[in-house]
Amino acid sequence: MALDLASLASVRAFATAFLSSEPRLDILIHNAGISSCGRTREPFNLLLRVNHISPFLLTHLLLPRLKTCAPSRVVVVSSAAHRRGHLDFTRLDCPVVGWQQELRAYADSKLANVLFARELATHLEGTGVTCYAAHPGGCCGSDYKQYVFGGWAWAWWCISDTQRISLEIMTLQPRCEDVETAEGVALTVTGVAQVKIMTEKELLAVACEQFLGKNVQDIKNVVLQTLEGHLRSILGTLTVEQIYQDRDQFAKLVREVAAPDVGRMGIEILSFTIKDVYDKVDYLSSLGKTQTAVVQRDADIGVAEAERDAGIREAECKREMLDVKFVADTKIADSKRAFELQKSAFSEEVNIKTAEAQLAYELQGAREQQKIRQEEIEIEIVQRKKQIAVETQEILRTDKELIATVRRPAEAEAHRIQQIAEGEKVKQVLLAQAEAEKIRKIGEAEASVIEAMGKAEAERMKLKAEAYQKYGDSAKMALVLEALPQIAAKIAAPLTKVDEIVILSGDNNKVTSEVNRLLAELPASVHALTGVDLSKIPLIKKATGAQV
Repeated sequence: MALDLASLASVRAFATAFLSSEPRLDILIHNAGISSCGRTREPFNLLLRVNHISPFLLTHLLLPRLKTCAPSRVVVVSSAAHRRGHLDFTRLDCPVVGWQQELRAYADSKLANVLFARELATHLEGTGVTCYAAHPGGCCGSDYKQYVFGGWAWAWWCISDTQRISLEIMTLQPRCEDVETAEGVALTVTGVAQVKIMTEKELLAVACEQFLGKNVQDIKNVVLQTLEGHLRSILGTLTVEQIYQDRDQFAKLVREVAAPDVGRMGIEILSFTIKDVYDKVDYLSSLGKTQTAVVQRDADIGVAEAERDAGIREAECKREMLDVKFVADTKIADSKRAFELQKSAFSEEVNIKTAEAQLAYELQGAREQQKIRQEEIEIEIVQRKKQIAVETQEILRTDKELIATVRRPAEAEAHRIQQIAEGEKVKQVLLAQAEAEKIRKIGEAEASVIEAMGKAEAERMKLKAEAYQKYGDSAKMALVLEALPQIAAKIAAPLTKVDEIVILSGDNNKVTSEVNRLLAELPASVHALTGVDLSKIPLIKKATGAQV
């Protein structure tokens, strides 16, 4: 039966022919594939069509027969190149040009194989049909593995599979909480361990087999659980005293027990130390108090014994000291007695010599005193002469000082006063002259003003006289009328302060009527002549009002 994976029609024809001629299908292996590229009449590039689309279609067409013949399987031959694949669904129909794009398209098709196999396996779970994606390996089909550390090696792209694993030192902090010891005391123990993957070829291969593809944290977790398990088991076999008092031995025991199991993983324990040991019931503190009390008791006993030995030794030393002191005091007394006797003999001789020397000294002192007195008298005479000379000089100095401090200043003061008096006299003279000049100037100014005012007044009077002479009685009348308002105002001023006037008369007396008539006619006459309105005066207003 012919099958062309570059054509979907050929795939469907092959499936129809196979199903009609073959009753069983136990295994379906998709091994055909290409690495060069091109295009077909259908969508998608040729490489993706042959490597993935056609195997995908063929699998679904034959899937019912596979289920009927279960258990059966589907094997999709992929490649390690799928790790460099990246499916971009917007570019699946784009042309592939050049070897770089062909390599990328090949990796994309192999990634599609892996994804298809995984999804199909999930979909067929429980049907008896299993699905696998396989990497065929190198061209020679060898399963040889090469481990390289601290160096380099060749790796063929798309053919060789390379993976990395860290050889750095990993720090672990195992912690076991509330683990019961052999005595049933719950302790919490924390430690610090330094581990790393061993580089011996066999052990490195074991480590790679165990941890290749895992990150450092996953490796740490595995080793940490192993160490904590051994730490718990060892804690259950020891007493609190063994754990607490000898931590190094405890850590060494954990390291020796855990090392074989960790070594079978290719891991080496470089160091393991106990960081802290504590409990929640104060057992350790109580244990410490007991040990402290024992140590304190031993110390007190040691101090007491030392004080006892020191007291005994001190008493022996005091006794020896007193014996030596007695012997020494006896010798000192003998020496002192001989010294006093010798001292007395020496003192007697010394006193004799001293008396003789004293007499000779007093005699010589008297002679020296006489000489000193004579020299003192001579000195007094010389001092007296010098004193007289000094007093003479002092008199001359005092006379000059009086001349300099009294007479000369007095003369200078008299001369100063005289100069001040002469200056004051000149000042008064100048002030008097200035004042006289000021008065003369003021007088002249006032005389000019008076003269000007007189001339102006004379001119005014002259003009008035000429006017009076020209207009005669009319000018005089105008002058009188001009003065009448002032006269009337002066006359009426006292009346403004009078509230009322009472006139007393008899029955046949005409004074009252005449006064009333005058008061009634007076305001109009005065107003006509002078322009002064006497009716506004309260008293006149009241009188005329009463008349009306």
